[in-house]
Amino acid sequence: MRRMTEQFELRQLPGRSHPAAAPPRSRRSAFSLVELIAALILLGVVFTVSISMLATAARQRRGTEQRQFAIQHAANLLERTMTRTWSELPAGPQTLEPPPTDVQAILPGLDCRVDVQELPPEVVSKLITDTVRWKDLSGHELAPVHLSALMYPLEAASP
Repeated sequence: MRRMTEQFELRQLPGRSHPAAAPPRSRRSAFSLVELIAALILLGVVFTVSISMLATAARQRRGTEQRQFAIQHAANLLERTMTRTWSELPAGPQTLEPPPTDVQAILPGLDCRVDVQELPPEVVSKLITDTVRWKDLSGHELAPVHLSALMYPLEAASP
């Protein structure tokens, strides 16, 4: 039987170099000290910026929560005031009971006011205005919350 010998020819693939033709590898494959310092500085800058952004977001979230709580507290004050009868609401500033301690803890420096104004006789109504003021953690007074409602006497409502 005849033995067939095949010869294989090694061909070089396009775009690839022969392993023997590769440039010699550098003996050092680690980062240099300059590259390491640059990477650490870049990481420090990224962490500093991200921490300041998180702190700003937390401050804004707290301010939003305080404003929502102040609006709710003003709505409660207005509702309590509106439960009084026409004769129990004289014109001028109203005396209020001190707010609960949990409200004072959420809204530091809390100042609540309820004012009643009698409108001209042809309108026969009273304007009740609630104002809630508070301070932020640094002691600066924030924009107050104002709620208003009109109150009419029951006698004028009936025909």
